[in-house]
Amino acid sequence: MDRFLNEFEEQFLAGFRPELEQTLAKVEHEKAYACVFGTDSDWVTLFMAVNTEESLARHISSMKEQGLCDSEEDEIYYRWGCSEYQYGEDTHFNHISRLLYATEEVQKYKDEIIRIIAKVVNETTDDVFTRYGQTKADITFFVSLTDDDLAEEIENQSVHQMTVPGLVSTFLKRYDDMN
Repeated sequence: MDRFLNEFEEQFLAGFRPELEQTLAKVEHEKAYACVFGTDSDWVTLFMAVNTEESLARHISSMKEQGLCDSEEDEIYYRWGCSEYQYGEDTHFNHISRLLYATEEVQKYKDEIIRIIAKVVNETTDDVFTRYGQTKADITFFVSLTDDDLAEEIENQSVHQMTVPGLVSTFLKRYDDMN
């Protein structure tokens, strides 16, 4: 395996669990439904964000009060748009972003990066989640691009690799009623 990919896997493995546990501790009394790994179209940043049913309800209520949520499409966007997630402002993998930024044409590794992220998520045992009142099988995990038209394609590709099948099928239908 390429030196970059080895280093990425080591750094992601070392950083993911502490970041996950820190975030799960914050949402311990809420029901997490999504965990996204966000990047940009150049693949030179990486962050993790989590949303809960309770934070989503608060956010939608706030957006309605501001006149920024007046349709089912808006609510679907707030549910799945990672830039709207309420937990993750401090889960930027800065050490990994430095590695990504220093690597030429890092986006050519996107499939391997997604595979590594999925491998680490899949190898994270259920007890890490249950310790914080969560159920791993109830959380949709995916990778998203914050500034790219390919975001939905990357999300749909990645969700298969790290989410239980029942949630995958629901996730893949998330925009069906909008078209």
